[in-house]
Amino acid sequence: MAGGRRIVPVDGVGTGASGRAYLYVLPCAYEDHAKLGIASDPLARMQAFSPRWYEFFDLERGWLAEADSVREARGWETRWKRALRDHAAPPPLQVPARAAGHTEWFRGAGARLADAREMLMTQGFVVHAPLRTWLLERLRERCERLQGGEQAAIAHYGAPDAWPAASAWPPLAALRDALDAYAVLGVTLDDVISPALQAWQRRNSLAPR
Repeated sequence: MAGGRRIVPVDGVGTGASGRAYLYVLPCAYEDHAKLGIASDPLARMQAFSPRWYEFFDLERGWLAEADSVREARGWETRWKRALRDHAAPPPLQVPARAAGHTEWFRGAGARLADAREMLMTQGFVVHAPLRTWLLERLRERCERLQGGEQAAIAHYGAPDAWPAASAWPPLAALRDALDAYAVLGVTLDDVISPALQAWQRRNSLAPR
């Protein structure tokens, strides 16, 4: 709290200058749009834009650059937002208003954003490209959270073999979408969630097989 008011993070990062932050570039999979921004947790930021972020964004063309501080990442973001001013576009209609970040969407800027990535790599900064590889590691690190999520769902809905279809309950649809991320990125959950939940997920999954 500062002066009695809560300091609200902007675009996924706090307002302080210290702490690890990332510059992210997230091209949409089926539109000529890309999101440029900064975040301390890029995966959480992607989830804010779409519950099925792994289909909404092109994980092969997306990338992250690691900054040593929020101030450094903010400097990168400001520089490239100015350079891409002529490419500024409204966000895709599918992006919920609560996700914010409405001024950092660009159309037709793929080549310029690739230049930004190459410049940062040349300067010796750590760049994660393609984005899929970085995300794969993050999902593996978070597998254990699924066990707690399953137990909470069981406490509320009963055993998974008695659950209704995911389309019938928004919380179950959210669980399906979260589990589909692991399927799409190829992370096995055999030792993480129960056989009953795995069977429910197979019946409800929207991921390609």
